[in-house]
Amino acid sequence: MSETFAKLHDYRVALVDGFAAQPAELAELLQPLTEAASRTPRVAGGNTLHQVLAHLRDVEIHAFLPRFRRLLAEDKPELEPFASPDWTADRYQFEEALPAILAEFTHARAEAVTLMRAMRPEDWARLGFHPPTGWRTAQWWVEHIYRHAREHLLEVQRALTATTPSRPANWHIADNG
Repeated sequence: MSETFAKLHDYRVALVDGFAAQPAELAELLQPLTEAASRTPRVAGGNTLHQVLAHLRDVEIHAFLPRFRRLLAEDKPELEPFASPDWTADRYQFEEALPAILAEFTHARAEAVTLMRAMRPEDWARLGFHPPTGWRTAQWWVEHIYRHAREHLLEVQRALTATTPSRPANWHIADNG
């Protein structure tokens, strides 16, 4: 194995490990949060943490995972656009329990990780066409959804840190992304 390939392999292993860890990071952040507190506006745009988590779950289940499955199963598929803000707003369910949303996100993420860990090196370069962004590789999609979730994890962390004075000042999620 060449040094370059070894570095790429190590990067992908670390990426998948980070991807796999995000549900537990989110669960730890949300653990002290009550259902009522999750529905209190505290993030940008007046959204609630409940809405942020529902959005994260919806993107994972209805956008990323179907695209990723197709990338791995089909030769150069054309991938559907996903109007995330509109889709989430139209289907948001205020009464949905926060633990149920987190469980669905965790389950979808576990399926994606299983697919990733079974990938051969050449699978990372599989292409799909996404009308808003053009031709993208499987690796690009993994990196993209990892960063998307990381941004929301940091958003949740900032919201909870700003409104929970009992947390130590140095409490944070390490941003390995």
